[in-house]
Amino acid sequence: MFETIAGHKPDGVLARNPAALAFFAHQGLPVVADFSLNAANELTVAWLHDQGASRVTASYDLNRSQLFDLVAAVPPEWLEVVIHQHVPMFHTEYCLWCAHLSAGTDRANCGRPCGQHALRLRDRKGAEHMVARDGLCRSTVYHAIPQTAAESLPLLIERGVRHFRIDLLSDESSDETRPLLETYGALLAGRVSCREAWRRLQTLCPLGITRGTLR
Repeated sequence: MFETIAGHKPDGVLARNPAALAFFAHQGLPVVADFSLNAANELTVAWLHDQGASRVTASYDLNRSQLFDLVAAVPPEWLEVVIHQHVPMFHTEYCLWCAHLSAGTDRANCGRPCGQHALRLRDRKGAEHMVARDGLCRSTVYHAIPQTAAESLPLLIERGVRHFRIDLLSDESSDETRPLLETYGALLAGRVSCREAWRRLQTLCPLGITRGTLR
């Protein structure tokens, strides 16, 4: 799988395990150590940087003050902070498509219903959480309400962070994402306040937004 990805000559790779980091760094491709490597302290960030990561995604487990502590403890140019994302709640090798939309038993005979059907899990409050699958038939459930770091952006910039990322889901259309990107762009450029950006994001996201761990 790594060789297939490298064969497409990507501009860069998000590495979600140490093997991917080692492989793509050896290939000379820019690599960002992603959230699953759980860089929650300066020792982990330094180790991942030494293994070839050009940037390291700050752990999703950090709260606001812990994130600022991490920024102060490492060179801020090493970090990439995700400022908007649907937080992945859990991963599983159990395939909902195969179990409920196919008479098959595994990827060899399921008929690939995942190519024709989208799945969401509805919770007791009625929110629908997207289920996404990867090339190895593993599934990830993403929280329906996006988490935003909009209120922390000016302070992160003030402390030297320059690499920010917005993670979008595959079912978010260009009509939905364009005003979202414009809002964050205006906030990064200082053209709107945090309060105004929060108001716009609340309007753009059907279920609203949350500070999540960044309270």
